[in-house]
Amino acid sequence: MEQTGTNVAGPQQQAKGVEASLEAALRQFTEAFNRLDAKAVASCWAEDGTLINPIGNHGQGRAGVERVFREDAEAILGGTTSSFRIASVRRIGDDCALLDLDHEAQNWTRPDGSSGTLKLHVVILAQKKGESWQWLDARPYAFMQRPQRVH
Repeated sequence: MEQTGTNVAGPQQQAKGVEASLEAALRQFTEAFNRLDAKAVASCWAEDGTLINPIGNHGQGRAGVERVFREDAEAILGGTTSSFRIASVRRIGDDCALLDLDHEAQNWTRPDGSSGTLKLHVVILAQKKGESWQWLDARPYAFMQRPQRVH
């Protein structure tokens, strides 16, 4: 797996081994995500793509992705600014790539009313179409804290 340090929210540096067209697709997604533009976010997906958000809501196809993202934008993403960093890329055949992304949402309102940084991980299966990429499937999630030993 190619490890990268690309943070597509800030100044761009070409990551070693990551196609410029893949970084451009992630940049387009990040910009739409930060505008909370559900239609533009959904346009990053293939027609039959899927999204399952961290609370388990499932969106099938662009309309479903748009619905799930809109619900998240209205409920938890307002006032946040997100960055996505490509942690690794695994090529699958000639036209697909499995992406591991680190996602940070700044100024996220926690359930207790305080604000801070929400850290998530996102796995995306992407497919190259012509010169650009579309998301086939995306699974954002949070890592759990290691439980205390009981015994």
